[in-house]
Amino acid sequence: MTTIYFIRHAQSHQSMRIAFADWPLSTLGRTQAERLATLLTPLGLSRLYCSPFERCQQTVGPFVGQSGLEPLFHDDLRERYFAPLRQDGFADVWYRSWQDFDFAVPGYESNRAAQRRFVKAVREIARTHPGESIGICTHGNVIGLFLHHLHDGHGREVTEAIRNPDVLKLRHVGDGFEWDRDYRLEGLDDIASHHDSTPKAFD
Repeated sequence: MTTIYFIRHAQSHQSMRIAFADWPLSTLGRTQAERLATLLTPLGLSRLYCSPFERCQQTVGPFVGQSGLEPLFHDDLRERYFAPLRQDGFADVWYRSWQDFDFAVPGYESNRAAQRRFVKAVREIARTHPGESIGICTHGNVIGLFLHHLHDGHGREVTEAIRNPDVLKLRHVGDGFEWDRDYRLEGLDDIASHHDSTPKAFD
C-alpha cells in the first residue's frame, strides 16, 4: 500500500499584475507555511512532489529546509487555469464547469482535461513508489477533480471546502485509490484559512 498526502498550498496573494503561476503566498500564507512544516514532520514522507507554481514551492519551502527532502517538480500537478481573471461572470464559469465537465472558455482548460492529466500524474507517482508515503503539494481545483474521479458525488461543494493549507490522505491499493475522509492532520485546524479570505488585487 502506498500512502498519498495531498497538500494544498497555503494562502496565496492573487494579483492581475502577476502571472497566474507566479502568485506568491500572502503574509498569512508565509506564516502558515512555517507552521505547516512542523505539522508535516510526523508523516514520515519519503518523497515530496510539487506543482511548479510559486505558491506551492513557497508552501513546502520551510518543510524542505527542516527535513532536507528535496521536492520533485511535476508540471501536470499544476492548477487548472479556467478563465481570464477579468472576465465578467467569472463565478458563472466556475459553476458551469462543474455542471459540464467538457465546458471550457476558449483557450482555457476544461474540468475533464485537467482531471485527466492530474489523475494520470498521481497514478504514475504512486506506481513509481510502491509502499512509500508521498507528499504531493498542489492546488484546490485539481485536488477536487481527483476526488470527483474517485466518486462523482465529490463535486464543487467538496472542492470549495478544501482549505489553505489543507492535507488529505489517500491510499493506493492495486490500481485504485481510497480517500480517508476521517483523517485530520493534528494542528492543521489552528492555521488553515478558507479560500474566500484569500487577498485579491484584480483591479
